[in-house]
Amino acid sequence: MEILDKVYLAEPVDPYYKKRRENSIIIGISCMPDEYCFCKSLGTDFAMHGFDLFLHELPDGWLVRVGSVRGHEIAWENEELFEELTEEDVKNFREFEEKRANSFKKHLNKKGLEDILDLAYNSPVWKKYEKICLGYGNCNMVCPTCRCYEVCDLWMNAYEAVRVRRYDSCFMESHGLVAGGHNFRPTRLDRFRHRYYCKSYFDPSAGFNCVGCGRCDEFCPARIEHVKVLDEVREGLQ
Repeated sequence: MEILDKVYLAEPVDPYYKKRRENSIIIGISCMPDEYCFCKSLGTDFAMHGFDLFLHELPDGWLVRVGSVRGHEIAWENEELFEELTEEDVKNFREFEEKRANSFKKHLNKKGLEDILDLAYNSPVWKKYEKICLGYGNCNMVCPTCRCYEVCDLWMNAYEAVRVRRYDSCFMESHGLVAGGHNFRPTRLDRFRHRYYCKSYFDPSAGFNCVGCGRCDEFCPARIEHVKVLDEVREGLQ
């Protein structure tokens, strides 16, 4: 959400997104990583801010972290649901988080990743996976940080039309189509490679555009693994 905020709350501010964010209450919940998740590698495995309340499971309840004024208000209004934190609660919290930290099965080597991608633009790895990729765009549809959209006019009748904004995918050939019929990403190779460069872009204030959730791996019909592709690109330069 912080990555999306950088896009939609920067000037010019998107009024629709801003309104929804203002009306949202963010409650997070700690989870155990599955076989796809590599969020620990990207430093997104533990939230320090960006939420109102965050829940951590205990044997007999939940440890609740408060992250905002709104979160404090929710806790004050429902104080009958809360008890004082005990040493046993803290012990259970630490044990769960330690177990969780040791449960990650997938890891991404992000060291120097931006420089590696600069050098690997013509890597044969892209061509290898471009032949495997089906170009469905499932990875875009389930990615929590993808935010491309298009604006189109829909005719309601002969005298009335509405202008709408709808989700778009950079894996679709039409995404790169501009006036005059030119397409700046005309091939599947261009589009496949672009997604990795987009997700591996590093912003010092927001980190990578990828949060390591692994949804793209889980929903890819060709079973392409994000980390494996980047590892092969890195190995190809050695």
